[in-house]
Amino acid sequence: MNKTENEENLQYQYIDTPALLEDLLSHLRPQRTIALDTEADSFHHHRPKVCLIQLSFDDKTYIVDPLAPIEVPALLDIIADKELIIHDAGYDLRMLGGDYGFKPKNGVFDTMLAAALTGMKNVGLSALLEHILDLKVAKHNQKADWSKRPLSAHLLQYAAEDTASLMQVKSYLADHLTELGRADWHTESCVAAVEAAQNLKDTADPDNEWRIKGTGELSFKEMAFLRQVWYWRENIAKETNIAPFMICRNEEMIKLARWAARRKKPIEDESKFPIRHKSNKSKTLLKALQKAQALGADQWPGSRKSDPSKRLSNTTRNTVNKLKAECEKIAQQHDLPLNLIASRAALTRIVLDNATTLEQIQNKNILLNWQATLLLPAIGKVLNQSTL
Repeated sequence: MNKTENEENLQYQYIDTPALLEDLLSHLRPQRTIALDTEADSFHHHRPKVCLIQLSFDDKTYIVDPLAPIEVPALLDIIADKELIIHDAGYDLRMLGGDYGFKPKNGVFDTMLAAALTGMKNVGLSALLEHILDLKVAKHNQKADWSKRPLSAHLLQYAAEDTASLMQVKSYLADHLTELGRADWHTESCVAAVEAAQNLKDTADPDNEWRIKGTGELSFKEMAFLRQVWYWRENIAKETNIAPFMICRNEEMIKLARWAARRKKPIEDESKFPIRHKSNKSKTLLKALQKAQALGADQWPGSRKSDPSKRLSNTTRNTVNKLKAECEKIAQQHDLPLNLIASRAALTRIVLDNATTLEQIQNKNILLNWQATLLLPAIGKVLNQSTL
């Protein structure tokens, strides 16, 4: 592969050897701010990994190949000390944190959050590049398999575009945030986004993780088959590191569950399955269906169980609706969507906890300071008039 490609006037250097990495590190060390992005193979694999790391600074762009025999931790140790400009930082930080334990130490400027806080409606990177810099970038390679080698010049060009102009985008948005008096809002939001990415926990729920879209339309018997087929697919995905949908799509699993639930006789012939399936997995699929067929009605899953503690009284629900309506007015005054300021879940917690002061909201970690300050007039107006 050529180490330097030039397409549509965008140059970048591809880093895949120790010597090239060392040269990059020498240029990187004196920098204070860099633009950062990653590409991962999450669309194609059950266990995604970082497949590219893109960096831009000093009007130069580098694409680092972490699958090559290079010392990625040495690179990340230096990057961690820089101010980072990232678009939708949560994803990249989760990937880098999961693969390498990476944690930024000197602040993150999230351009997606910045765009949203300035009131922009479309905050995708391609939209920002066109709106701010009049650059039209075709974003149609999100589903590419970035783990394959060699990567085409076209894909590398695509990857380079993600950081090449991010410094300019950041400069424009930072100025706009300052003009609006929202720079502190953005800083606080970025800190929260970084913390959320670093503290992400596995929330798998064995009672509900198999409930894919459409499950609610199934009978309890059909759910029993779907649950077993879902775990069949999940086990294969884990063993082979293949994305689950590549083994069996959700709609096919539902079709199979309905077919199996109608069967009066024992399921004994995988050749009669009403879906396409890989022949080398048909025996295990047959066993999964037979296991579900052997269950008694008392072992079938039921409807999703709701948390009794989250059931709201009519009075509480009406108060939440009133609070939401008042908060909507404030959001509209600032030309922002309400969900950027507060989710319905956050508003519900405020009502349930009767949190009417900034201190009370802070102690409960319900909202960020700027969000709470913005909504305090609405909170006071509604809660001080309501009797829960």
